[in-house]
Amino acid sequence: MKRLLFSTLILASVFFAISCAHKTVDKQDVAVEEFDKNKFYGQLNNVPFYISQAYRVVGKDTVNVLADSIMRFYRDAVYVTFRDDNGSDGIGYVQFYVGKEWDSPTIPVTPPARAFYLNMKFSRSTSMTFQWDDTRKTVVVNSSGVDEAFRLVPPGKTAYLDTSRYHYKYDFEAAKTGADQSMTWIFEDYTIVMKPMYVVYRYPDGASWDRGIVVY
Repeated sequence: MKRLLFSTLILASVFFAISCAHKTVDKQDVAVEEFDKNKFYGQLNNVPFYISQAYRVVGKDTVNVLADSIMRFYRDAVYVTFRDDNGSDGIGYVQFYVGKEWDSPTIPVTPPARAFYLNMKFSRSTSMTFQWDDTRKTVVVNSSGVDEAFRLVPPGKTAYLDTSRYHYKYDFEAAKTGADQSMTWIFEDYTIVMKPMYVVYRYPDGASWDRGIVVY
């Protein structure tokens, strides 16, 4: 467990270093439609999210961050959660689970779904928080501190939820049919797309350890 967390820390540092090595490209502000914040806050439930895409847009060029095998390994080991204790009027906390892809799952999984198992029972804290921004009419993630094993956004920076590309709805049966349930976050010239992960048990009344999380 400690070894995996240490590896996660190293990989997160690599991801942050690569991000900072690129020249920042100015982006124009994009006006977004009025967004019902209950769409976001009403379905959190500490659901783990899988980073399905991560890319950087520079002019007309798009760079796939996940083309790097190290980045893919890091992506497959960390699953993001949003813990909301006070609703949209308060501050929520970005947390994460550490896990690994399940090569031979004992739970029912049909391709293209991918199964993972968790190496920790409870989600781990980060120095990132999220809250509703009434000026932007969207949710923003703020990052602070330097002493953590996982970071989506560099210290002192802010990412925002792209409400024009918000498709998240917690619905396991819809996920099985291939419905788009993603949500998209923007940080400067980087885009991060997440999909919800669903807990699956081998048997409906099975033991808690006989389970995994699945992403479609």
